[in-house]
Amino acid sequence: MREKSKKQLPLMHLTSDHPQARELKRISRILDTEPTIADLVHQDLCQGWPLQDTGANGMSAEQVLRAAIVKQMFGYSYELLPFHLTDSISLRAFCRIGIADKGFKKSAIAKNIKRISPATWEQINRILVNHGKEQKVEQGRQARMDCTVVESNIHPPTDSTLLFDCVRVLARTLDAIRQYGVRVHFTDHCRRAKRRVLSVQYAKKEVQRKAAYRDLLKLAGKTVGYATAAIPLVRYWFLCRAATLY
Repeated sequence: MREKSKKQLPLMHLTSDHPQARELKRISRILDTEPTIADLVHQDLCQGWPLQDTGANGMSAEQVLRAAIVKQMFGYSYELLPFHLTDSISLRAFCRIGIADKGFKKSAIAKNIKRISPATWEQINRILVNHGKEQKVEQGRQARMDCTVVESNIHPPTDSTLLFDCVRVLARTLDAIRQYGVRVHFTDHCRRAKRRVLSVQYAKKEVQRKAAYRDLLKLAGKTVGYATAAIPLVRYWFLCRAATLY
């Protein structure tokens, strides 16, 4: 029979059987079998702070570690992390937050997580890899790199702008070599290359864009040729300097 509303809620929340909840339980069991991980985090949290018997207890090292795992696992920001830690039954159990506990504020969570040093995370990673080897679930021969796209002050890497960067950097390097007295012969094509990049970006017709791109390729090839020809001259200059010094 379908009821219109639930008049009486259960006194205790039941544990979740969601796949993510089961994954959190497996992670929790691994952390319990490797107590060294919590010890490493505890060292970072206590470093530089005198040990005192008074004051609030704050977050334990285990809670800080598990909160950091939740943040990385689900991609929560420091603004949303306190809400999910206190609102979710599974996350409460994973982070060892009691039913009567109020949870932790954003500032406390962020401050404690940031105290874990990169060296500690490296040691934790090695411990987990060794655990996987012992349990025969992972050999640890390959590493997965995080290729998430993030905002940066680098311009979008279009092909034309990358070619212009090559021309600009090589021309700057050749000019610096010339300042040291090496007789390097080259022509600075930076201004012309920059005009071709703008033509590629703002050309109204495909024919104009292709013509500007071909000319940009030609300029990049010439600049690379200048740099290649300068290599033996620079090597000879260094040998001469070394001979005069010794």
